[in-house]
Amino acid sequence: MTATWPCDDLPSERFPIFTRANTGEVFSDAATPLTWSVFGTGVYDAAYRDGLYRIGVFTPDDFRPEGECEVVGCFGGYVYINVSISRVLAVRTPGMTAEAIDQSLFGEHPDVRPYKPHPLDEDPECTERMVAWMTSLFTATDVPEVAEHTRRIDQVVAERPDLTTLSDTGLVDRYRSLVAEMRPVFATHIVHLYAANIVTGLIAQVGAAVGASELVAKATSGLGEVDSAQQSYDLWNLSRIVRDSPAVAVEFDKGVAELLDRLHALGDDDDGVKAFLAGWDQFIASWGFLGPSVWEFRSPTYGSHPEIPLRMLDHARKVGDEHSPEIRTAHLAADRKAAVAEIARRLEGNELQGQFLGAANAATLFLPAREATKVQCTRLCEEARMTMRELGGRLVQRGVLARWQDVLLLMGDEIDDFVANPAPFAELVDQRKATLTLLESKWPPFILEGAPGPIEDFEDRSDTVVAAVVPGDVLQGLGVSPGSHTGPARVVRSLVDDVEVEPDDVLVAMTTDSSWGPLFLTAGAVVCQTGAAISHAAIVSRELGIPAAVSVQDCTTRIVDGTIVTVDGDTGAVTVH
Repeated sequence: MTATWPCDDLPSERFPIFTRANTGEVFSDAATPLTWSVFGTGVYDAAYRDGLYRIGVFTPDDFRPEGECEVVGCFGGYVYINVSISRVLAVRTPGMTAEAIDQSLFGEHPDVRPYKPHPLDEDPECTERMVAWMTSLFTATDVPEVAEHTRRIDQVVAERPDLTTLSDTGLVDRYRSLVAEMRPVFATHIVHLYAANIVTGLIAQVGAAVGASELVAKATSGLGEVDSAQQSYDLWNLSRIVRDSPAVAVEFDKGVAELLDRLHALGDDDDGVKAFLAGWDQFIASWGFLGPSVWEFRSPTYGSHPEIPLRMLDHARKVGDEHSPEIRTAHLAADRKAAVAEIARRLEGNELQGQFLGAANAATLFLPAREATKVQCTRLCEEARMTMRELGGRLVQRGVLARWQDVLLLMGDEIDDFVANPAPFAELVDQRKATLTLLESKWPPFILEGAPGPIEDFEDRSDTVVAAVVPGDVLQGLGVSPGSHTGPARVVRSLVDDVEVEPDDVLVAMTTDSSWGPLFLTAGAVVCQTGAAISHAAIVSRELGIPAAVSVQDCTTRIVDGTIVTVDGDTGAVTVH
């Protein structure tokens, strides 16, 4: 079988290097053809370009025509972002380097290809516009577009038609209409992504220059109002109800299977049960759109698979009050102010002091804004997902498909003909289903230069431990959330299965996304194989006061479950005991 997938894109000759960094948080699994052919081209690539144009660092002349993905791409079924483009952005940005951008994307990953200059990389006009944009970052006092996008998406959700009343073609039309809704939100997300990259990169550079690298993580901690951390607070409050209500706790003790049905069957006879069910309904209303690989539309969510958050809740209820998010984070804002003040003190008399203070202020705006716009994009993903779930469910009832997700195996230019007459597509759907099963058993290359090799050459997604760590080993990564913690490692590869993370365990994962947030309540520290200073694990760990190290190579394949490790969130070292 060749490494082809119907929605794969062509490699870029001008910007040849792509990576799974960042995209692995939201597309941890392979992309289905209908997801990528419609939203990949119409949103993720097109809106990414829109964001770069808003920043001013690129023009349409830099890229292939819109519709031919180049800023992002699908290769071997997996979604990547373009590294080469980010490096050119750095070259066109005064004070930035390609190496600094690499650090923000990769951390300490060993497979990073060195930057190779291209004659067209430098562009004085783009640099002039970039300087103006950067100046606006360091003088910003708020980010009003986040609230504007949120209001519009609230309206889209509120005005959602009864999907059961739409025709099959009406559902396809609604699915496509969401592209126009999501494009401006994703463009803003890209603007905030690069704003966060630049301000954190500048803080890191200055911190290292004045010998204060250990203060860098603290300087971006305790920001407050970070959306990707908020569901952890909400789930914590639910966990206290479970712990304090004997009736609810008894039902959790029986297991999460059919748990909600059992609680509803208890009726209104118990105040604890009523309080939990009311809180649960609010939690799902607020966060039901989250799930693993959440921008891929076949993926489960909290709403469709409530056992995912219920299992995390089951573990969180065992955590003592002394580990509450409020207690863990009480000191973070003060630590951040102290770290910023100390770095600024070391810069007295240096012209960089003002720029550093501007970056430190900008971090309090644009790191939360990056997460907020990411969450709002995810809400629109759920609107698209539920629309296709309705269509796919109908096709299952008619005997056309075996499962609703199979409707996503069609391309955007095939779906209309399929809806009108599905019979001719039966063999094609079966073939793609078989290929997807193979893709789901593989990890794609983290970094690509050119087209990927055959699918069979991708790394197997297995639980096999290779070259297991021994006492005294130190796995070195990038420290992204300050503090130190020692505990047993719990290697987590999927949220779909039960996740046995107990209080004070060290959560070890390939990467994390917004749906993993509640696990951080239980964990004493977090270690990720990929990631950098503004990855999800880094930002949420800092907001919840948990030590974290990312870009820890081979941690998921070398650390045996249960191994006692110490995580140093300042240095990024993971020491084996």
